[in-house]
Amino acid sequence: MQNASLTRTPNTMRWICEPRMTQRIAWGFVAIGVLLRLRRFLFDRSLWLDESFLALNIIHRAPSELLRPLDYNQGAPLGFLFLEKLASLSLGSSEMALRSLPFVCAIASVFLFKTIASRFLMPAAVPVAVALFAILEPLIYYSAEVKQYSSDVAITLLLYLLADSLLEVPFRIKRTVVFSVIAGIAMWFSHPAVFILAGLGTSLLWVLLRHNDRRSLVLLSVPGVLWSGSFLVVYFVSLRSLSANPQLLAYWQDAFPPIPPSSVADIRWFVDSFFGLFSNVGGLEPELTGIAAVAGVLGACTLFSQHRARFLLLLAPIAFTFLASAFHRYPFRERLLLFLVPSVILLMAAGLATIRTKTRESLPLLSILMVGFLLFRPALHAGRYFIHPRTVEEIKPAIEYVRNHRLKADTLYIYCMSTCPFQYYSERHLIEAVDEIAGRYPTEDWKHFIEDLDKLRGKRRVWILLSHVYPFPSPFPSSSEFDGERRVLDHLDGMGTRLDGVREAGASVYLFDLGVTTQQRNS
Repeated sequence: MQNASLTRTPNTMRWICEPRMTQRIAWGFVAIGVLLRLRRFLFDRSLWLDESFLALNIIHRAPSELLRPLDYNQGAPLGFLFLEKLASLSLGSSEMALRSLPFVCAIASVFLFKTIASRFLMPAAVPVAVALFAILEPLIYYSAEVKQYSSDVAITLLLYLLADSLLEVPFRIKRTVVFSVIAGIAMWFSHPAVFILAGLGTSLLWVLLRHNDRRSLVLLSVPGVLWSGSFLVVYFVSLRSLSANPQLLAYWQDAFPPIPPSSVADIRWFVDSFFGLFSNVGGLEPELTGIAAVAGVLGACTLFSQHRARFLLLLAPIAFTFLASAFHRYPFRERLLLFLVPSVILLMAAGLATIRTKTRESLPLLSILMVGFLLFRPALHAGRYFIHPRTVEEIKPAIEYVRNHRLKADTLYIYCMSTCPFQYYSERHLIEAVDEIAGRYPTEDWKHFIEDLDKLRGKRRVWILLSHVYPFPSPFPSSSEFDGERRVLDHLDGMGTRLDGVREAGASVYLFDLGVTTQQRNS
């Protein structure tokens, strides 16, 4: 009733239109979201390091072998891995074949989000929410990556849609069982689905206790048993080894909350993590996180007062994810929180609608300015990346350059972080057999890596393939680290003569004559 009255208000701003018009605008943004994701998928960028890790597991392993811990410290839901394996068997092992599942999930997510926004928000707020979902860079980027983050978003939205339908009707045994089975299966395809279901269970429990519906409370045990059983099986088959992986725990050590906080830096962790939901995860510019946070908090307050069940449905998963992070079971950082972006956007849109309602008489332009600020920079990025899609490590052109310019007796030295991407592309016959030397993994002492390069002395033509070059610890007291590639090139320039080279985004290859030093050649 409130939504209809708002749309009939005479002083409604121009961006608040009749429901039919807001739906048309929202569908327009759906089309934009699909187009942006299609462009990124068709661009067909090179696999970067993490993608190559997962791709080699999928390509080399039989379906039954995917049940074992993955190589290269990788982790992914078993259902996702089996679907990726099916895609590789039916479509081949190309980049686009391996990215087809995340892409399909990303396209489905746009339509699912539009449906959910229409249910959760007043009509005027729907286009704003759909616009943000359509153009935010993280959601577009992961639509074309061989990782499960895009499917996490799709499964989250599907569960939200099913959960909201369940909240609005009296419990029925058949409907409850069907939904419980679907939700239980979802945990096999998305690790964070367990947090969504925990939030859903909390929301359902609150609704039933509020209405003192004892019969439905008994029925609630059905999904409770099914979900618990499904989670236990997934945990012992896959998650137990993944959550105890020492390399992953070390990599994500800064993504776990310091509890209890004992310093200013610890307190700052919580502040940064809160605003990181809008910037690092949601893809908004740092200067916009203040506006986004105000809108999000106000949206949460609005939902709390108007629809407590939906408030719990959107906020409880964030709380459960944080709780798991406190026990070092799930990192609370970056791409692993992408599944929470729909919740954040819905809260922001609800808050912006509340601001419009409260200020339409006194400050009629305030909400328009806030929406403009939030959409302007993401829209610019979306337009720029549509023309020049974002890349990470374009190692494929670098390998092709070696293939087109190498001589038969040339040696190819492959930096340690380039070995898996190189293996993927060599197996796809991008380059013929060549005398290869795989670099050792650099230790904390950069001198060990330099010793690896020194073994190349005396070779007349050596190609140096570099990608994902970490900064090396600095030998100088005044600096903690320095540019890794610059260090490699400086050392090789001292060993011999640079003959050729090409640099791509995040990857490069150089040809050196290491038979004589530059000083000897000059003399």
